[in-house]
Amino acid sequence: MKRSYGELIDFMKALGDGVLDYLPEDQRGDCLTIEEIVEQWMLGKSYWAARSLKADMVCYIRLHRSGDYSVDEVLFWYDLCFIPERFGVEEHVLFERMLGLIEAGIEKKKKACFDTYIGFLSRF
Repeated sequence: MKRSYGELIDFMKALGDGVLDYLPEDQRGDCLTIEEIVEQWMLGKSYWAARSLKADMVCYIRLHRSGDYSVDEVLFWYDLCFIPERFGVEEHVLFERMLGLIEAGIEKKKKACFDTYIGFLSRF
């Protein structure tokens, strides 16, 4: 089954907005940190969307390491190829660094779902 990379595309849009990539360099004010961007993205997403983002990133990293750059073409279609210029590293390197933040967000969501479920059951 081929991935659509929908969550990765959505996250990359949020990342671009967080670092004000749409503005010229001299007009960029206070950019968000990567941690803040991940946290804000996670707030608006479900547990399953967060897991899908992680899977998209892991797949991207694996493909990039094997020399398959087909996902870069998808990111290019959406004008989301700004990471080397803004962060000084290639996409796969940044994603590797971000996986820990994504996994921590997934765990928070998992715990919140569990707490909600236990709270629901305790009403009976």
